[in-house]
Formats: sequence, structure tokens, C-alpha cells
Amino acid sequence: MTSNLTAGTRIGYILMGIISCVAGVWMFLYPGLNTPTLGMVLGAMFVGYGIVEIISYFSSGAFRSIFRYSLIMGIVLIVLGIVMFTNLVGTMNFLGILLGVVLLIGAGLRIWFSFEAKAIGVSSWWAILIMGILQLVVACMFLFNPSQSGELLTVYVGALFLSQGLMDLSIGIFAA
Repeated sequence: MTSNLTAGTRIGYILMGIISCVAGVWMFLYPGLNTPTLGMVLGAMFVGYGIVEIISYFSSGAFRSIFRYSLIMGIVLIVLGIVMFTNLVGTMNFLGILLGVVLLIGAGLRIWFSFEAKAIGVSSWWAILIMGILQLVVACMFLFNPSQSGELLTVYVGALFLSQGLMDLSIGIFAA
């Protein structure tokens, strides 16, 4: 039964990775999205990712100790998604900082996860580490340029989705 749950977790990561990559590419292609549309997409993605993270924690079986980050990140993402939906205008005013912080937390937890994966013998732990470092770079783009608005912010959000999607795909594919 544990292997089915682990397979389900991997499928969840792969699915969210694909959805996130598609959203990232879409934002690169259409950077002129209006603020409410961007906020709704972000809110939905945060809630979706939060649900997948929490499910992965509870279905991780023997690996639950290294999936602790999933529970933490899942709760944070669901709360932020709900805040985005309930206060769209207010949240969008500090979107750059908000996304930078979320991405920074995620990158740190993913980098930590890569070393935990190495410790238990996952041979492709390095791919998770590389994606975590790339996610950290994108987080710094948000944190050091929080006032960027309009099309540039949409491109940054596209980079966020793309990096998160690649990270999730690497976990779903390489983490055995």
C-alpha cells in the first residue's frame, strides 16, 4: 500500500509540475495580463500546490521524515492562496515581496530535501539540488526587485511557475 501512495505522490508532483510549466510559458507568451487575472491564477496555483504538498506528506509512508517540508509548505501555500482570493487588491500591492518570500522558503526546503534524499541513497539528489538553487536565484529576483510591475512582474511570475514546475518534475521523476 505504501508503494501506491508513493506512486500517487510522484504523480501529483509530475502533474503539478506540468501545470506549473504550462502556466509559466503562458505568462511568458502573454505578459500583459491584468492584475486581477494574475492574482486569481496565483491564488489557484498556491492552493493547488498546497494541497499536493500536504497530500505528499501524508502519503510519503517511510519517507515521511524527509517530507516534513511538504506539510509546512502546504499549509503556507494554502493560507497565502486564500489570502490572495479574499484580498486581491491588497495582496497584489506587495506581490513581488510575497512571491520572493514564498519562493525563498520553497528553495530552502527543496535544497534541504536534496541533502536528505542523498542521505537515504537517492542517486539523483543532485538534480533536486540544482533545481533548488535555480529556484533560489528566481527568489532573489523577486526580493531585490519587489517594485517591478506590469509585464516584467508577469514574466517573473512565469519564471516562478517554470522553476517550480521543473523542481516538481525533477522530484516526481528522479526521487525514487
